[in-house]
Amino acid sequence: MSRLSFLASLLCVVAVTPVAAQALPALDCTGPFARDADENTVAAAFGAANVTRADIPIGEGYTEPGTVVFAGDDAKRIDILWRDAVARAQPATVFFRAGSTWRIAIVGLPDKPVALGATLEEIEAMNGKPFSITGFGWDLGGRAVGWHDGKLAHPIGGCMLSLGFDHGPDAPPGALEKVNGDVEFLSTDAAMRQVNPVVVEMVLNWEQ
Repeated sequence: MSRLSFLASLLCVVAVTPVAAQALPALDCTGPFARDADENTVAAAFGAANVTRADIPIGEGYTEPGTVVFAGDDAKRIDILWRDAVARAQPATVFFRAGSTWRIAIVGLPDKPVALGATLEEIEAMNGKPFSITGFGWDLGGRAVGWHDGKLAHPIGGCMLSLGFDHGPDAPPGALEKVNGDVEFLSTDAAMRQVNPVVVEMVLNWEQ
């Protein structure tokens, strides 16, 4: 059975399984998100009825035309921007935003896919070393910007993974002030750890 057929059949099982038992498969940069994939590949994997076209938010109030999977379900929604926007081919960026229950498979971590809600310390442990993260309080704040060749630099399939973090609601104001702004910090930074960041967005990217 091909990977696309396996994914499609597993999604069908999820659709008819009681909520308490549902578990979405871990995704990666193959199949519908491979470098040479297109909108038809996505439809084959997730079902054509679940694939629509929409303007995808990219930050600072801007949007770009793209493809949405499961548009009406935050738990399963996936936003896709294409390198070739006219042909809707060659994925450029794949977004998994707030509410998503998808997970991302990583080379060398078969039993520990990345998921929303993971803490800064958990992500650092998965990476196997400290990573870089931008300060909070601006549009590109809380972004993991460098894995320093750790394990999270290698999603299955060869694309790149970036994560968006948000600080905890009970973050100490003094510590939060120290990690605000357009500055890079290591995940080991004492103030960064004190604000209890958690993953709120996962992004897969293909370089040009």
